[in-house]
Amino acid sequence: MKLDLADALWDRLYGPYGNRSVNEMLETLAEQWDDAVAKELYWEELHHQDDIFPATFAALPWLVELSPSSGKASEKTALFMSHVIHCAFMEGGNGWPRGKYKGLSTNISDHQLSWLSESEWLKADDLATLLKLEKWFTDNCQTIAERCLNFISDNLVMSAYALEGFATANDSVRVAWSARMFAHGESVDRIQEDLGDYNQRDTLVVQRLYPHIHQKNPELAAFLLDYPGCTFVPVDPRQTSFLTD
Repeated sequence: MKLDLADALWDRLYGPYGNRSVNEMLETLAEQWDDAVAKELYWEELHHQDDIFPATFAALPWLVELSPSSGKASEKTALFMSHVIHCAFMEGGNGWPRGKYKGLSTNISDHQLSWLSESEWLKADDLATLLKLEKWFTDNCQTIAERCLNFISDNLVMSAYALEGFATANDSVRVAWSARMFAHGESVDRIQEDLGDYNQRDTLVVQRLYPHIHQKNPELAAFLLDYPGCTFVPVDPRQTSFLTD
C-alpha cells in the first residue's frame, strides 16, 4: 500500500521530530538512490531509540520497492527493516501511541499530540489509511523478516540485527535480545541473568533460524543452541531441509 508521495497526508504522518520531509526524501531515493539520504531517513526520521512512528509504516512499502537489490545499500536497508519489525512487535518504548503494532495506533486521538500543532494532527478521515498501512504490514512483515535472514554472515553484529525482526515477529524477543547482547560481547552468564532461560517458543525460533545460521555464522549458531533452556538439537547439520517446513 504505497501512499502517493504527493498526498497531503504526509504532512500529518509524523516521526520522532514531527512532520518533516519523509515523502521528499523518498522521492529523492526514487530518482536516484543516495546512501546518505537513506541513512538520515532511517535513523533520524523513521526511528528513535527503538520507537517507530506512522511515518515509518508509510515509508516501508516504498523502501521495499526502491531499495537496491544488491550491495551495501541493500544490506543496510534489510538490517533497518529487520530492526523496524523488531520494534513494531516489541513491548515497551517511550510512550508513543501503540495499537496492534508499536507506533501505529488506530485510535486517532492517540496521535493528537501536544507537541504538534493542531494543523498537523492526524484526523478521523485518515483512519482508513492507517488501517491500510496496518494491513500491509501484517501481510508483509513475515516475508520481509525472512528475506532479512539472507544477510546473516560471519559478522556477528550484522547477523544479530538480521535475525531480530524474524525472532521478535515470531514471539521470541528473548532470542533477538540475547543474540544482540552476545554479538556485542556480553557473556552467556550475564545474558542469562538479564533475560532468563529460553522457553519452548524461543527454542522453536532457534530451530527455524538454524538452517540460515549454522554455515554462515557457526559461532552464533553455537551460542543459540547452547543457551540455557534451548532443547533443540540438530539431528545432522548437513540435513536441515526438514527444519524449514
